[in-house]
Amino acid sequence: MQTHHVALAALLLCAGTAHAQTSLQTATGALPGDQLGDALAIVGDLDQDGHADLAFGAPFADANGASSGSVRVVSGRTGAQLFVFHGLAAGDRLGESVAAAGDLDNDGWPDIAAGAPNHDTNGSNAGMARVWSGRTGAVLYTWHGDAAGDWFGASVDGAGDVNGDGRPDVIVGAPYGKGTNTANVGEARLFSGLNGAVLRTFNSPQGVSVLGMSVSGAGDVDRDGFADVIVGAPQSTYSFNDQGRAWVFSGRTGASLRYFQGATAGENFGFCVDGGRDVNNDGWPDFVVGSPFADYQGANSGSVFVYSGRDGAQLHHFRGTAASDDMGRSCAHAGDVDGDGFADVIGGARLKDQGVGNAGMARVWSGRTGGVLNSVYGTAVDEMLGHAVAGGADVNGDGLDDFVVGWPTFDTGATSYDAGRARAYSAAPLPVTSYCTAGTSVSGCTATLTTTGAPSASASTPFVVRANGVLRQSTGFLFYGRHGQSMPYGSGWLCVTSPFVRLVSQGTLGSATGSVCSGFIQQDLNAHFRSGPDLAVHAGDTLFCQAFFRDSGSGLSNAVLFTVQP
Repeated sequence: MQTHHVALAALLLCAGTAHAQTSLQTATGALPGDQLGDALAIVGDLDQDGHADLAFGAPFADANGASSGSVRVVSGRTGAQLFVFHGLAAGDRLGESVAAAGDLDNDGWPDIAAGAPNHDTNGSNAGMARVWSGRTGAVLYTWHGDAAGDWFGASVDGAGDVNGDGRPDVIVGAPYGKGTNTANVGEARLFSGLNGAVLRTFNSPQGVSVLGMSVSGAGDVDRDGFADVIVGAPQSTYSFNDQGRAWVFSGRTGASLRYFQGATAGENFGFCVDGGRDVNNDGWPDFVVGSPFADYQGANSGSVFVYSGRDGAQLHHFRGTAASDDMGRSCAHAGDVDGDGFADVIGGARLKDQGVGNAGMARVWSGRTGGVLNSVYGTAVDEMLGHAVAGGADVNGDGLDDFVVGWPTFDTGATSYDAGRARAYSAAPLPVTSYCTAGTSVSGCTATLTTTGAPSASASTPFVVRANGVLRQSTGFLFYGRHGQSMPYGSGWLCVTSPFVRLVSQGTLGSATGSVCSGFIQQDLNAHFRSGPDLAVHAGDTLFCQAFFRDSGSGLSNAVLFTVQP
């Protein structure tokens, strides 16, 4: 295991490269004041067209009375509206939270969850959460807060299968819920996806902590075969007032597995949380936590932290760039945006001054290197772009995960204030990039890939990938596939995920009298693409390539990833 961490540490030293992004679907509030984009999610493929679809909350929309709220669900491929769900009464504010729920009814379609924290069935602002079928739009479950002022539904997320019954479950936050002890403020509740029953309630372990302001599924952190959850309590006070905490709870037993907390007073650490993705590729799901009032780059510059699910170690600390940025008001796993086999991270800084006051910013960082991959900025005063962010699925069908950003105070015109806007983005194609670490073979050879030319699905010009430094007069081959990874294998690292295309084996070239590691392997991949290989290659595909050579076992080079051009 120690070797594994040394190699990963080497990976993390690689510098990140910022890339442009392409706008995909855009949704705008129908009326002034709707504040569409206050919450959002990529909810899975509801219309079965091979593209993930999108859900946007507009908590101040007025379809069933002033601020009854709405959730709009649109096609990721075309932007067409698939469903719209409305709050039940004035003041409900449905759409303050929106999430992918998983397939609760086991019909093969993912379902959608949302919260209405100001709903009044069990008292003023007791709150409500609801789940709808992704296939029909029918209501599957409705849950209510216990008492007035609970704000049940302020946060909601799919929890995964926490009780092992084969159905995904749902977690809902009630940051002002009091439970049986009125001195404690903050709850989160787990509900069965099979029958809607209450599975477990997590109560605030101390005074006012607003436990449940943020909730998320966490994946199986403790490897017991049951999904776990992470819950934010941004006003927790231990060493410092309002430093904030994020608790990871066992889905099976409800026990606290670990917690993370802010380091200084007033950070509000835990204002946003997300879990379930593997940022450092060690096989454990990791955690993202936002701390919007942290002061590392000036007062309230804000931060986003990433922690290991395996041992709780801090993996990354991403800072706002200036005072009052509010970075970490929103945060999430972004999925694998750049296609390098590592989950990436997105954070929102809604008060970033980008030429104009409070224009806002959303930023995507590489989980592998920590470098900035993408930045999106607001363009007008008080747009507050980045108030909500989400990611983790492929919206445009290019094989890479995309991300979504909301700015609910976007103005559609001079007199149309706060209609709100949300937009999905795809990262721009990557150039040829080296990743992963070459192993050293038994004979001491460390093979390194180089490339010449540009990858193309149709051009007649060559794109030569060459592995230098392999064992001479041995046998080896190049191989490539659609996904990358970084896993120990033999005396090196396997950096391309199966299934992959293995090119023809060849004798490694090199002089019989030269250095033992003077061999090399090379192939023109463009010629191979044109020949119609087993893995059909098209313009826009991101591919991962590595070299293998035999040396009393396996020898593996580093790897390259590249995007195929027309």
